Amino acid sequence: MCRPDYRKAASYFDESRGLYVQPDWIDAPNNGLSYSPSTNMAPTDVLPVLISKEHEQTDNELSQRIIKPMMWGMIPTWHKGDYKSHGLTTNNCRIESLMESRLYGKPLRNGQRCVIGCQGFYEWQTTKGKGQRKQPYFIKASQKCEAGPVEELDSWEKAMWDEAAGWSGPQLLMMAGLFDVWTSPEGEQMFSFTIITMESNSSFSWLHHRIPAVLDSDEMVAKWLDHKQVSAVAAVRLLHPVTSLTWHPVSMLVNNSRNKDNNCNKPIDLQKPKPVNKIMDSWLKRGALPSANATSPKKAKEN
Repeated sequence: MCRPDYRKAASYFDESRGLYVQPDWIDAPNNGLSYSPSTNMAPTDVLPVLISKEHEQTDNELSQRIIKPMMWGMIPTWHKGDYKSHGLTTNNCRIESLMESRLYGKPLRNGQRCVIGCQGFYEWQTTKGKGQRKQPYFIKASQKCEAGPVEELDSWEKAMWDEAAGWSGPQLLMMAGLFDVWTSPEGEQMFSFTIITMESNSSFSWLHHRIPAVLDSDEMVAKWLDHKQVSAVAAVRLLHPVTSLTWHPVSMLVNNSRNKDNNCNKPIDLQKPKPVNKIMDSWLKRGALPSANATSPKKAKEN
């Protein structure tokens, strides 16, 4: 998803002005890393992240939200050395231990709340028992019929945006997260984030026992970002497992995060799976990180 489309899809209604506003896009210093659209994002990739304007100096007085590309996987502020070598799995954080966490507690108390807007995320079914091959699914927000499937490029290309009506295209899935800023030994800053997860509800537990903290209304997004008016405790209490999600099975291609094929998030028929040759099967298994969708994340091992 390109930068202009992302800004339009992340726009919100400003009641004081009576119009829709697109967040400003402000690139962050990320040690040379930059956002590149993909259907198969993974930890250490850079994704667009929504934060409050309060966290950034900007000349635009219209937008109260900004988009800042950040690396997925929070880097501990106390870490020394290369940013990849801290050894912790920080792409997700558990809501149950947020307040007491040495890594996440301080950003939460400091109001460093963010929203990760994405087309959807991949999850692997873990409820079939041991020995069963885990089938990946693409999970997304419920869509308006006229918007078209979120995973189809045509849905984005034909969508319209204006200040009066807002965005007519696919709806982003909005997930609650926290961000922080790490300074390298050379004095360079890196912005990174983590996604909050919680126990699943009855509508999702057939697939996985954990679920991202999805913000299923713009009011929820606004409150999560408003760290001035909504305290950390109140914000966390807003989060709950939602039921407004849809999903479909996808190809095993997503099992390897190096595969950025545009078909990664397309639905497949489980009754007629396409054969995978031995060479491809070996490549898919080799060194595969838990991967996330082009604009979204998968839940790997959590702290």
